[in-house]
Amino acid sequence: MKKKTFLVALCAVALCGAGYGGSKQDVIDFRGLFPPDVKTVGIVSVSSLIPTNVFVRGTNLLAEAGYRVKVMPNVLKMEPPEVRARLFEQAWMDQEIDFLLFSRGGQGASNVISRIDWNRLRGRRMRVLGFSDVTLVLGAMLSKGAGVPISGPSLSTLATYCSKESRERLRMVLDGTPPPLQLKPVKPCSSAVGGKPFAGLLSRLIVLADMGYLPSLDGRIVFIECMPKYADNSESSLDKLVARGAFDKAAAVVFCNFNHNWKQDKVNALFARFAAKVPCPVFSGYPYGHVPRSFAIDCSRPLSISPAGLLEWQQR
Repeated sequence: MKKKTFLVALCAVALCGAGYGGSKQDVIDFRGLFPPDVKTVGIVSVSSLIPTNVFVRGTNLLAEAGYRVKVMPNVLKMEPPEVRARLFEQAWMDQEIDFLLFSRGGQGASNVISRIDWNRLRGRRMRVLGFSDVTLVLGAMLSKGAGVPISGPSLSTLATYCSKESRERLRMVLDGTPPPLQLKPVKPCSSAVGGKPFAGLLSRLIVLADMGYLPSLDGRIVFIECMPKYADNSESSLDKLVARGAFDKAAAVVFCNFNHNWKQDKVNALFARFAAKVPCPVFSGYPYGHVPRSFAIDCSRPLSISPAGLLEWQQR
């Protein structure tokens, strides 16, 4: 494949900086969003295309915050899966890029992850941020021992509906200083549990398992979200993972934003049925998913959860 060059985002479109829907209460500001060592952010895509206006908005906000932005050519132009895989590798290995941010999720990553040369990528410890369909990439990263997967808002989410609180939490997660968070015990533990997390969209966890890319969840605290459009299949999807033994040695399961179009008692009943089928503790209430209040999760940083549900991040 002929090597493609990067596009450098130098958009000069004037932006008011107001939040999604023109909110004046939440002025979007990306200053300090990434750790001090991050000078250049690479924008990558393996899934659906980001709308052009959202791309312009997001890359302008990054540039205004002082970051250099390098954009892969397929971010705004759909390419075949093998090209998307090569461009993702190219961005990962670019020594100028300090951090990879996915443009958006959507669909399509399932056709890409098996085409990525994970052996090549193990040579560089790259931080990668995204969620939704990107669950497939983050899971493959853990499965193949490549890079630092961080499950959290994409460029499109950051530039539109992501809340100010969520952006602040992302800053703290990337800095290694997120404060404790109270969860709701569904099936309490007798003593504190700990481990590194893995987080993702339930429908994509099934795909990872089917493709053989689901990382070992042994000793991990598993964070699961489910979008309303997948609600009808959510219990059967959980049952499939249980039947595969995915949670047999997990440290805990934490339900996040889950079927939020359901009444809470219906959601709680589903959580209780799941908890009865797995040997590990189960909690709920971590704000993560396809909603404005969504807190990032660094899959390389261990955490602990007390019997009462207090989640605390630990040092690496």
